[in-house]
Amino acid sequence: MTDHIVDPWRFAGSTLTRMLSAALPDEPNHPPIPWTPVGKPLSECKVALLSTAGLSMRDDEPFDMEYERQNPTRGDSSWRRIRSDATADSIVANHLHIDTGFIERDLNVALPLDRLREAVAEGAVGAVADTHYSIMGFQGNDSSDLVEKSAPEIAASMRNEGVDLALLAPV
Repeated sequence: MTDHIVDPWRFAGSTLTRMLSAALPDEPNHPPIPWTPVGKPLSECKVALLSTAGLSMRDDEPFDMEYERQNPTRGDSSWRRIRSDATADSIVANHLHIDTGFIERDLNVALPLDRLREAVAEGAVGAVADTHYSIMGFQGNDSSDLVEKSAPEIAASMRNEGVDLALLAPV
C-alpha cells in the first residue's frame, strides 16, 4: 500500500494558505471525537451526507458571505438542508475560503450524491437519506457555535429521519 499525503491547503491558494496556516493551532483544541460504531451492515443503512462547502439549495437562504468578508478568520456557523434530488443546477456554493469552481463543475467534489446513489444501486448501501446537510466548515479558531448549536440540530434532524450513518464530505 502506498502512503498518501493529503494537502489540506490544495485549493486555498498561496495567500490564503499562508494566512490561515499561521492563524490555526498545530494541535486541535477540542475534546476527542465521540465515534459511534455502526450497528448494522452498510447494505442496510440509510446514509446522509454532510458537506463543509457552504452549500445551499438555490431557493434557500444562502450562507452569510458578508459576515465572512467582514470576519475573514470566521465563517457562518449555521447549516442548510440539501434535498436528495439536488443537482449542480439546484445548488449554490457560498464560501470565500475555497474555490467553488470545482463544485460548479462537479457537485460530487463537495456532495457526492451521485456516488452515494451508485452505491445504493450496487447494493453496497441500503438507502439514500431524503435530506443531506451542509455547513461552512471554515470556522477559524472558534467552532463553538457549530459544535453547540448547529451540530446537535443536524444530528436531531438525522435521527428524526431515521439516518443510520452520516458521511462527512470535507472540502
